[in-house]
Amino acid sequence: MPKKIKFLIKIAFIILSFIIIFQKIDLAQLKNIHLKNPFWLFIGFILFNLSQIISALRVHLYLQNIKITPTFKKQIMLYYVGMFYNTLLPGGIGGDAYKAYKFEKSYQKGYKLIIKALLIDRISGLFAIFFLLGILLSTKFSWLFIIITLFTPLFLFFIKRVFFKEFTFLPFVFSIIAQLLQMFTFLTILLSLGVNFHIIDFLILFFISSIISVIPISIGGVGLRELTFLYGLEYLHINPVYGIMGAFLFFIISIISSAIGAIFLKGVKDV
Repeated sequence: MPKKIKFLIKIAFIILSFIIIFQKIDLAQLKNIHLKNPFWLFIGFILFNLSQIISALRVHLYLQNIKITPTFKKQIMLYYVGMFYNTLLPGGIGGDAYKAYKFEKSYQKGYKLIIKALLIDRISGLFAIFFLLGILLSTKFSWLFIIITLFTPLFLFFIKRVFFKEFTFLPFVFSIIAQLLQMFTFLTILLSLGVNFHIIDFLILFFISSIISVIPISIGGVGLRELTFLYGLEYLHINPVYGIMGAFLFFIISIISSAIGAIFLKGVKDV
């Protein structure tokens, strides 16, 4: 499918998502939401970008396993450029495709091996979400702690041993740290909105929305996250307005952070 068509489909999905949201919520309540403490948003911005730096370290370690060794400074710059391409130029080249091209050009390791490194990096991040989600769910369903929290890293270890033998397991620790930082980012957003109720429920839905946002039908997960909070909080009989606004503010923080990648475009000509 042509990239322009894919981009238009994503835009159409986002528009449809917000039409559904605006039809199901009380717009007067949405208009009445104000930031109680904007300073928490600044803290959230710092935490979000710390999570991206930790994520850059994670992929840095995976790439070292296959002898691709840019400096960590270059790796951070490339990571932000990848975010820029993924979020702000979604109709063009993808961030991972751009990084794969740069690494192949500089190190001639073959695209297959480079893509495996980038893929295990993504898988590691996704499994970290499942791991932390299991811990949060265990506060409500204790048996899930054993099923999800224990078996998630074991299952990842099995996948790595079978399909990604070239790579070590250590970066999974950094995946957990990165996802914890993103969780705390969302927590600071809730605090900025004055939300001090059902925090665990909000955080559980945040991680569920992070999993759902992987579906490539949106731009930066916008629409998908908001719909997750809409239906999830309605199911829990909690006013969904705060979750929808929180999800949108999280997207704004990610957009601003992704824009930093534009500054690094010239700096990653050679890696």
